[in-house]
This record gives sequence, C-alpha cells and structure tokens, in this order.
Amino acid sequence: MRVLPAILIVTATLGVTGCAGSMESSSDFLSRSGAMIAEQGKRLAEFAGGLVNSQDDKRYQQEIDTLFAQPMIDPLTRYLETHSADTNRARQLQQVVTERDRRCGEIGRTYASRDATTANLQRMRGGYLYSCPDEVQAFAVRVKKQASRTLAQPSPLPAPEPQAAPAPAASAEPPPSLEVASADFADALNRKRNSNCYLLYTIKNYTQALEACRQPAERGDAKAQQHMGSVSLARRDYRSAKAWAERSAAQNHAAGQLLLGRLYQDGQGVKQDQRRGLELISQAADQGLAEARFSAGLAYLNGLGTSPDPARAERYLKLAAVDGHIASHLALATLHESQGEPQQARHWLRQAARKGSAEAQFLLGQSYASGSTGAVDNQEAYVWYSLAVLNGNAKAKQAIDGQQALLSDEQLSAANTRIQDGINGKWQ
Repeated sequence: MRVLPAILIVTATLGVTGCAGSMESSSDFLSRSGAMIAEQGKRLAEFAGGLVNSQDDKRYQQEIDTLFAQPMIDPLTRYLETHSADTNRARQLQQVVTERDRRCGEIGRTYASRDATTANLQRMRGGYLYSCPDEVQAFAVRVKKQASRTLAQPSPLPAPEPQAAPAPAASAEPPPSLEVASADFADALNRKRNSNCYLLYTIKNYTQALEACRQPAERGDAKAQQHMGSVSLARRDYRSAKAWAERSAAQNHAAGQLLLGRLYQDGQGVKQDQRRGLELISQAADQGLAEARFSAGLAYLNGLGTSPDPARAERYLKLAAVDGHIASHLALATLHESQGEPQQARHWLRQAARKGSAEAQFLLGQSYASGSTGAVDNQEAYVWYSLAVLNGNAKAKQAIDGQQALLSDEQLSAANTRIQDGINGKWQ
C-alpha cells in the first residue's frame, strides 16, 4: 500500500460557548449564502469541483452555449476530441455527446428518406463522415444493397433494330465504387470508437467504458489500454490490470507507465517492487504528467523505492502543484510544516483553498484558529470554515459557531463579505 503524507493535523481546542442567538445567526448567514448562490444560478450541488471551479464551470457552460448556437456538427466533435480527458468538463462533455448524437440522428433520418444512390452517398460522406460515421455507413449499406438488387434484375429484351455502323467507344468514367471510401469509413469509425472510450472513462462510467475501450485497446491504442487497465484495477482484476498497463507502458504512454508503476508499488498483479515502481512513475513524471509527479514526490518524501529525499520530493510536488494538482498543494503544506516553515505551509494551504479544495479550506480554517502555521486570526478561520461548509465539508460545521463567538459584529460583517467574495472567486 502506498504511504501518503499525513494531512496537516492540528490539535486546536475551539471554544463552543456561544449562546443560542449566535448559533441562530450563524445558521441564518449560511442560509442567506445559499439563497444568494441560488439567485446567481450556482446551486450548491454544482460545487463538487470547488467554489473556484464553479467559475470555471460557468465559463465551460458559456462555451457549450456558444457551441450549440451554431448549426454545424463537426465543431461539437472537435470539442469532444480536444477535451475528452478533462474531468473538470465531465458535465459539459455529456451534454455535447448528447447533442452531437441528436444531430447525427437527424442526419440519419433525413437520408433514410432519400434515394439510395451513389450521388447521395457521396454528398452525405462529404458533409458528415467526420462526425457521423455510423449514419454514413448505414446509408452506404443501403446504397450497396440497392446496387446489388439493380444488377440482379433481368433486363427486358430490346426490340430488334436495323444493323448500323458501330459507334466509337465512349470515354465516360466508370461509376465510383462503394469500396473507395472503405479506408475513410474505418478511420472515422475508429476515431469515434476511441473518443467514446475516452469520454466514458472521463465521466467515470466504468462499466460502459470497459466495453467501449476493449476494441481500441486491442487495436493498439495506448490510451485505451491504460483505461482498460485502470478499470480492471477498480474491479480488482489485477491480472488484467497488469496486462493492459504493460501494453500501454510499452508504448511510452505516461498514464500507462504511472499505472504499472503503482501496481509494482502495491504488489497488485505483480511481485511488489518499490524500486521498479518508482522507475516507471519517474518516467511518467518526466513526461510532464501531474499525477505522476505527485506520486514521485510522495515516493521521495516517504522513501518508497529509494532513500528519503525531501528536496527532490519538493521539486516534484511543486511541478505538480504548478499544474493545479490539489493533493500536491496539501502535501507541500505538510512537508513545510514538518520542516518548521509555517508560513510556507500556510501558503500552500491557501493556494489549494482558493482553487476550491474543501479539505484545504477546512485545514486553513484550523490553521488560523490554532495558529499552528502562523498567527491566530479568528476572522480568517471563520471565513475558511464557512467556505468549507458551503463546499460540502461537514467537519467544519461544528467549528463555525466557536469562531463566531470570538468575533465582533464589525468583524463578522467583514467576514461575511469575504465569504461572498470567495463564493464568487474574488480573492484579495
């Protein structure tokens, strides 16, 4: 099992001496905050990615609205291919898939009512093969069947005509073969199969992803192979996880290297080998994969497959943090606290909290309440505990009232303004 750094533990004792009036005031404020969020179209249920991430979600939704306002299908497909691995856009990806499939369905129904001719097939293929290969293929089957029926029908015997001098042979080109586009069909269909695999994995529909990824993985797609390995690992099918991870890693796919490295670290499907695990994870980290950089940082921090090396661990963790990897921010906060650098620890907690991590918001509240990583600031503690609650962290609820009891009315008003600014992503 991998050793994770201890999450910043603070043994602060918070006063809970507020009267009934203070408790009611705190609840009232949270209710008002919820109402304000609702008025702005920011339901708490949509805060899964964090308060700051809700600003990203709004921006992503604006992109989708613009995308849907135009009538073309290919821009939807390009969006799916560009963002298929972005878990932050999972909700938008589902919307785009639904709309793309709806538009392709309309095209399919339109051509189902048209004559099954080669000319119509050429027209359909030219306009819709990239995004709607299944519908184009279905129409091509109709055209091919129609051509077969036409050839099979006996021609009526012509009436005898007087003999005439033979006319010169016409130089007309032969009709286009239905097989000419077979390579195009295969390419478009494979691209769509790959895209479906990536999307299902991204939105964590692992049951369907396992089926959708199998064909691309067997064709040799390294990303699909890694997805097959990850889903197999989630299903505790360690033998399959190892087999797919090895195939993906053999193609130098960073996520496949990371997966195989973790299997070696944990001894799942293979004999445990921490050194080999770190070697594979480092290869993935050196390709720039943030999650691999985080794992490499933990390995050097905890001495997994190597001697502990805090300096090297910090370098990897900072690289991951620059890419927005929240767990790396928390690990850096723990590292700096253990090294007696409270201000640096609080810096990394604040960075993660502002990026929307409910855990970081809770820990930052504890930091300000106890003074474990800097000066005590009850107003800031109240702000971050409140944001953590609004972001779904139940542990912060019991701490809010204790902090409120330590604030003046003026401080509480200023704190409430800060909370609303935090909800809107307006950090000072």
